[in-house]
Amino acid sequence: MPTQNITRPDTCIIYARVSSKEQIEGTSLETQEMHCREYAKRMGWTVVNVFLEQGESAKTTDRTEFKKAIIFCTDKKRPVGYFLVHKLDRFARNAEDHIAVRGTLRRSGTELKSVSEQLDDSPMGQAMENITAVFAELDNRIRADRSKGGMVARVKEGIWCWAPPLGYHKPVKGKGTNIAPDPIKGPLVKLGFEEYSRGIYTYEALANLLAGKGLVTKKSNPPTMQLMEKLIHNPLYCGRIEVFDECIKGNFAPLISEELFDACQKIVDGRGYNVTPRSANNPKFPLRGFFRCSECNAPFTGSESTGRRGVKYPYYHHHGTMKCGLCRSIPKPVFEQVFMEYLDSLTPKQECLDLFKAVVMDIWKSNFKQYDEDNAKVTKEIQKLEQERQAIFALHRSGKYSDDEFKEQKIVIGELIKQKRGQLQTYWSDELNMDKALNCCFNFVTTASQSWLEADYKTKIQLQGLACPQGIEFDGQNCRTAKTALIYELKKNPSLDSSSLVASRGIEPLLTA
Repeated sequence: MPTQNITRPDTCIIYARVSSKEQIEGTSLETQEMHCREYAKRMGWTVVNVFLEQGESAKTTDRTEFKKAIIFCTDKKRPVGYFLVHKLDRFARNAEDHIAVRGTLRRSGTELKSVSEQLDDSPMGQAMENITAVFAELDNRIRADRSKGGMVARVKEGIWCWAPPLGYHKPVKGKGTNIAPDPIKGPLVKLGFEEYSRGIYTYEALANLLAGKGLVTKKSNPPTMQLMEKLIHNPLYCGRIEVFDECIKGNFAPLISEELFDACQKIVDGRGYNVTPRSANNPKFPLRGFFRCSECNAPFTGSESTGRRGVKYPYYHHHGTMKCGLCRSIPKPVFEQVFMEYLDSLTPKQECLDLFKAVVMDIWKSNFKQYDEDNAKVTKEIQKLEQERQAIFALHRSGKYSDDEFKEQKIVIGELIKQKRGQLQTYWSDELNMDKALNCCFNFVTTASQSWLEADYKTKIQLQGLACPQGIEFDGQNCRTAKTALIYELKKNPSLDSSSLVASRGIEPLLTA
């Protein structure tokens, strides 16, 4: 619709843009602003503001100064007559954005003007403006395709064409340059992969660990949880460039091995907890995965919720189905107190422990007696062989054995003695005080809950695994488990006699070397 008769204020803003560092350092911005000011002076317009965009592309409207310019023009408190650019491609390189943003300006009473192109509201003028916008977009896409083609070719040569990630740097500038491990940050990034592969760190814990070691970002900030997640997922660190649907071996030194990277990906995918259980991932919640819901069999996990004042409250909960009546959050202190009370309930009575101790001591003494008898027998055989060896020396001295015969017999008898000495059962260098060892064991059994409470999180996991190897089922109030440690079986069978206690071999420590 023609708008020639609309009265606009004789004011304008100038918007100039360059998209590369080289242009910023040159005179392009100055030239654009100069031509725009000369044009505004000829038209009799007052320049009320200037917006200079440094190093941002016009592919989208998400540009800092561009958005400021649009907001400035759409403010009804200070009407602006004209949005002045040196060329239309400074305004937008996307025809759709061009039309949309120009419509926004028009609704605010601001008209787009170009120093280099003639714009008016005639049918021919509007057509030429649209054609110019389309060609600006076409030119931008051609440039992008050419740039991508060049990058694809360089990537196929194993060259990383973008900014180096944390742990790498570009030591040399110029054609064909590539990245190299940063001598300071590189070892710390490698340490991050090694620690994460153990399966005991969350991204947040890993970030705190590396921050404590001195790792900082390019802006000298400490690493964040989000950065750690991005880092662990990046195959570039093991020498693989995965872009443009291609996987190319990089022509640069990898920070880590592919085996280490793949081990970390197994942890990410939940397939790599072969050594450390998943519950060890968060030291704040040692019972994660150890408890399961008795109704839906879902494992309990742990997390923190933040109150209105920013205070964090830890809870155990499980992601059960909507039908599960036990799907609720339980405060961490309450949940762990239930577990400690369950440990206390498993503790055998003192009379059972005394009986158990008597049986183990009896077996221990019997084993030592057999041990002494076996060793005495082997010792006699060794003494007999030593006598035979002395006889061989005597026969050699008397001339009945030649040198060769003597050496042969000496080797044979020496091997026999060596074999017999290997049969001697060597145990502890000092006799083990079994009574003291059992008292130590019983002290732990009778104070298991307190020992668990005071232990570090790795020891907690080991202790709860030893006490209840198959984990614990929880019905919201009570705990139960299908299997406990052998010592806790005394609680289930308080009437055990000595014969039933020794039925299962292996209760006592082994006497083998």
